[in-house]
Amino acid sequence: MSKLADPIHALALSATIDLLRGMLGEAIDYLNQEEHLAALGTLILFDEQAEDVKAAIRLFRRDIQADGRRK
Repeated sequence: MSKLADPIHALALSATIDLLRGMLGEAIDYLNQEEHLAALGTLILFDEQAEDVKAAIRLFRRDIQADGRRK
């Protein structure tokens, strides 16, 4: 049987990953247009957002591990 995470934690993880993908795409666009300061600004925001992803991953992992212990 598969282990399940709380749907809100799965949704939070999905949303933060989507946001990061968008930010990376934006940074690539800026780099391709040689707008290096804009790319750097976007990457700084990416770095800060990565902390939110780490938190979402921790919650997601804890749910899955806790589900395994309940069985």
